[in-house]
Amino acid sequence: MLEALLPLLIFTLVILVIWLIFSVVGDMARARGHSPWPWWIISLCWSPFGSMLVLWIFFDVVDEGQVWGRVRLSAE
Repeated sequence: MLEALLPLLIFTLVILVIWLIFSVVGDMARARGHSPWPWWIISLCWSPFGSMLVLWIFFDVVDEGQVWGRVRLSAE
């Protein structure tokens, strides 16, 4: 019985961690005024951690009234 439950539990935990990582990417994209879909696709092709790094370094968090974020070109 334990031989069957342990792999299922581990599989469930791995799926949960992957879902949490991709939800962070989507939340970061939304907070910067972007659609999360392109960032999720980039995360699948490249790396979710790389996508988080690019969003964090190059895009400012926008206010609720703004629709699109601006690219940060200098360290203002």
